[in-house]
Amino acid sequence: MFNENGCGNVIKTVICDFDGTIVNSAQLVYDLFNSFSDKYSYEKMPQEKMDYIRSITFRQRFKEYNVSFFKVPSLVMDVVKEYKKSVPYLQVNSEMKEVLRELKNREFKLVLISANSKENIEKFLKLNDMEYFDEIIRSKRFFGRNLTINSYIKSHNLRRDETILIGDEHRDIIASKKSNIKIVSVTWGYDLEELLITGRPDYLVKCPNQILNVIDGVT
Repeated sequence: MFNENGCGNVIKTVICDFDGTIVNSAQLVYDLFNSFSDKYSYEKMPQEKMDYIRSITFRQRFKEYNVSFFKVPSLVMDVVKEYKKSVPYLQVNSEMKEVLRELKNREFKLVLISANSKENIEKFLKLNDMEYFDEIIRSKRFFGRNLTINSYIKSHNLRRDETILIGDEHRDIIASKKSNIKIVSVTWGYDLEELLITGRPDYLVKCPNQILNVIDGVT
């Protein structure tokens, strides 16, 4: 791995996002979000505007559809509970599965981060023969993923220049910058490429195999 100054850093720990990055769950989460609109008194997001919605940040989405930021923690909990019912039917990104298998074979430390429940994730990984991760950490704060990352790095005495994040959302880029670690942003998840670019990620990849090239130092 090479940084912008051409200095080599050996990546040892890969922190990977779950929804959108590994599993194709965008439509499910979108539908679940709309299903709780009456309970939390916000507007449904129209299906025909999905591409537009994916081009703006979560804060902009919540503001545009009148989602109270104070209700977000409870909303996320409800979505996670309902999500559990759909775990057996979720589709894994098959190319991403192979990339993770390769990273595991190369003995990288693999850490999975998500706002989803550990129970849901473990069930999905087992069903899809993907028990590659050394640890699963839950980010309970929707807009505070950097706090979870920082806590994990400190508690495990990791070097930040040896740790990299893989994620599909603009808020992942913000979290990586606040945590002072590099990020590989992927274009096949929740947020559109044009939105990811505005966050200025360290690396932007359009297919899973390119993640291996980044980690190998091929830019």
